[in-house]
Amino acid sequence: MPPITRDRGCLYYVPWLATFCVCLGVAGLGVWAYYTKQGQSKTLDALDSLDVTASNVGSLNSALLATAIVYLVIIVIIYLMSLWRSFIEAAHDATGQVAKGAFAFLLLAFAFELNWTLVNIWLTLLLMGNAIWASCVYILRGSITSTLEAIAKYGPATWLPSQGLPCPGQCLDLTTLVFINSDLQDACICDAAKLTSAQSAFNDTYDQLPGALSGAWVMWLAGVLLLINFGCQFSHTKRERELLERANTKRAEAGRKAANRALAAKGLKQRGPNGECQHCGIQNCHKYIKGLCHPCYLKEWR
Repeated sequence: MPPITRDRGCLYYVPWLATFCVCLGVAGLGVWAYYTKQGQSKTLDALDSLDVTASNVGSLNSALLATAIVYLVIIVIIYLMSLWRSFIEAAHDATGQVAKGAFAFLLLAFAFELNWTLVNIWLTLLLMGNAIWASCVYILRGSITSTLEAIAKYGPATWLPSQGLPCPGQCLDLTTLVFINSDLQDACICDAAKLTSAQSAFNDTYDQLPGALSGAWVMWLAGVLLLINFGCQFSHTKRERELLERANTKRAEAGRKAANRALAAKGLKQRGPNGECQHCGIQNCHKYIKGLCHPCYLKEWR
């Protein structure tokens, strides 16, 4: 049989794609975390200028911290698993035998592949959340601009919603936004100074969101590429292990047959699997020929 070992050189076994994905993902995480934190701060400033509060804005800190920790921990573990896979492949190529850690790698790789899939689902939701955040800020910027233009054109409002009347056209009505936690009296903003201050803060927020969206997209892209690469490493290791086990079994069988032929050339032949005569099963005969003990051979072939 042809040899099943090969030498490819050290550089071949370096997990280049995994290295690229990890560097890309960590860079994206840094960009996303920085711009998200800045955008949250500017959003809170804008809401403070309007004297209103919004649901779940404060939860951004928890989401940011949890995402950063889980993303970094699992991406580093998967990179270490990729390095482990490189050593397994090098051992397979060098020895032609199944590496001792191949089965353990398959078990751990399956578990972390599942975890990384869940992380990528979360990154997809995270990217959607950043897009929704940017859309809300864009709408609020446009509404404030329209309100200020109405005040400049028609003058200040002549009534307030506290008098039992609806929010005037020269005021910013935030009651239609379900995430604003304020009643009609507080959510109808007619003060031009407040609106101007909020507009400036929302403009600053909007300037931060492209960076947050870009970072989240880079994190997602790196995660998907690493997920595909890690899945390929799992399948290749599983296939190599099966092929080497099959090849080694065939080599062992071929070696046994070669030994039989060598013994037959001397007038003897190897006995059965347990050293017995293939006809009567005796194991202590002094001579075996063609798999039979000497008496059985004489009876069978004379």
